[in-house]
Amino acid sequence: MDLVKLQRMVAIYEAGSFRQAARDLGISQPALTWSMHQLEETLNGRLFERGPRGIRPTPLCDRLVRRARLIFREQERILDEVADSTHNQTINMGVHSIFLTDAFARCIAEFSEQYPSTTLRVFEGFSSQLLGRLQQGEVDFACCAIPADDEHGGTLLTEPLGTLNYSVVAAATHPVFDDIAKRRPISQYRWVEFDTAIVGAFPGQSDIVSVMATAGRDVARKSVRTASMDVIRLLVLSGDFIGLIADERVAEELENGTLRRVPGTEVTASQFGFVSMAENFETSACKALREILEKSAFEPMRKAH
Repeated sequence: MDLVKLQRMVAIYEAGSFRQAARDLGISQPALTWSMHQLEETLNGRLFERGPRGIRPTPLCDRLVRRARLIFREQERILDEVADSTHNQTINMGVHSIFLTDAFARCIAEFSEQYPSTTLRVFEGFSSQLLGRLQQGEVDFACCAIPADDEHGGTLLTEPLGTLNYSVVAAATHPVFDDIAKRRPISQYRWVEFDTAIVGAFPGQSDIVSVMATAGRDVARKSVRTASMDVIRLLVLSGDFIGLIADERVAEELENGTLRRVPGTEVTASQFGFVSMAENFETSACKALREILEKSAFEPMRKAH
């Protein structure tokens, strides 16, 4: 049953006339009369009787008005609860560790300033872990690798934002570059790489051995394996290790010359972006958070590629 027609019926009941009810509702009297005719046809009964002193509600109308008022009170209560929960809501967001940068921190600060009553919970993890949390209802959306279209049977909504490039890098003063220039063996150096058994291989080469082989270099598998991008970055910056890492995580060091790429080792991984459940309702605060992240944290990464 149309709630608008019920609201109009209650307005007529309380005003005592079609003319006054139309004024109160801000609609024309013919439109109000027509909507009551439609409601009477739906109910198969009359709602108002006309007499010398104006209209008089029928017993059917009396019963329906009592029920309608209960519906409207419940509707108001629900809307009040929704408004309160939106004002004091909690947003659960999953983020791949590769995106935990200074730009990400600034985005969180900007969002918190705009929505001071909203609690933001950030869950760090790898893409497979975050997608699992998403499907279990533990996070509202995730910033991670975009899964293949057929992996989840159309249950996910995805918003691709770009791709990430990986390279083998080392400190600019590392002797590996001199050895490469002079075509000397480089297998004696220590390497740090993703533990692909934990992280999961990205498309193409997934470890230093295969990446270096593509670049025409043979290396021994003398590596430290880790599931942390931060550990790779720290070990490479220490000057003792050569590592396979996302360019974004060492963009500043590559730009200022602290680190250098090993020639021919660039790898493009899968797309990254926002992932959410297709059935989820997105609140205005959640939408605002995504817009801030896209503009301030991910747009520079997208332009860089």
